[in-house]
Amino acid sequence: MFRKLVAVNEASAGGKRDVGTPMSMTLMVWLCCLPLVLLIVAPFFGWKAAGAVALVVFGILVVVCFGICTTKVYKEGGEHHA
Repeated sequence: MFRKLVAVNEASAGGKRDVGTPMSMTLMVWLCCLPLVLLIVAPFFGWKAAGAVALVVFGILVVVCFGICTTKVYKEGGEHHA
């Protein structure tokens, strides 16, 4: 499956999509959520729990990002090569 996504991304890199953009946006959203998570969780449950919650939030965002990216790839026609 990963090879199919790489092939589609390489084929569409001419101007349709940039592969790094969705993941960099996910990273920015996570960095913006990080202070909020730490300020809410750390005082009540400690730093280890706050770190664990931050990693869980990051994992959820990565899964959502991956889902959005793969949905866009398959809606655009799958493995067509220009």
